[in-house]
Amino acid sequence: MLSAAAFITFLTALSGVTALPFIAVDEARDTYLAFKRDGSLYGRYPVDAETSIVERSGASQCAQLSVAEAQTSNVVPSLYNTVDSPAQVCITDDVVQLSYSGDPVCQTHTTTSQGSLVGTEGEVDIEVDQGFNSDSSYTVSSASTLGVSNTLSVKIGVPEVAEVTEAFTVSASVTDTTSSTIDTSYNDVSKVTIKMTAPEGKTCTAVTNTKTCNIQASGQIRYLATGWIWFNYNSATHGHYKWAVSIEAVVTNQDDRSSFATFKGSMVANTETSYAGNCQ
Repeated sequence: MLSAAAFITFLTALSGVTALPFIAVDEARDTYLAFKRDGSLYGRYPVDAETSIVERSGASQCAQLSVAEAQTSNVVPSLYNTVDSPAQVCITDDVVQLSYSGDPVCQTHTTTSQGSLVGTEGEVDIEVDQGFNSDSSYTVSSASTLGVSNTLSVKIGVPEVAEVTEAFTVSASVTDTTSSTIDTSYNDVSKVTIKMTAPEGKTCTAVTNTKTCNIQASGQIRYLATGWIWFNYNSATHGHYKWAVSIEAVVTNQDDRSSFATFKGSMVANTETSYAGNCQ
């Protein structure tokens, strides 16, 4: 008898082979049978065949579907008795690009840093911050219809905010349920030392200008159905009871096996610019 673990390992390895959309199980011989699109036999594989096949990567971006979750998708309209199998929903590797709504609301303030004397020649070092950082909090306003309760990883692309931040990409964790939150943080601030020669009796300082902007943003995360769905027939069908169908081989258009989660919220960005020091 083939184990559920053996099913999963072998089918995960074959999930990317779109030319082989059907797999059957020969339980009497402990072998898998792979069939081409035209129904002809592609090959027979013993239980240990999966050890020579590279498995799918990026597990942190995928979650295995339960039977109940698979039945809610529109990939297969009527499931039979589905056995434990690697039918999955994945967040794709594509970077989710944010869209801004409206103009940023910004404020500017300055801070003063005092230097410290270095040596005996009146040289002063003043350490200041330069660069930008960003903190964001988004809420899932509309969950995908292929949703799973697992928390998955997503890459979010943040466009440039003029005179505040450059474009950057940040990783985040997301749960596909309405009202769940997505928090991100990015920091590209570094310390810079300004060296000055302080006249006798003078105190040297450097001024840092900080511009803080708040802007509304939104994005859409694609959830993609992939892997295999099992059918366990009550009577032998074409000689076998257990059959698996490759979702991506049968539904080749990604849009037909995708659903999107929409999120929106606010991003706060800070840019810090240091000016030349002053001694007085």
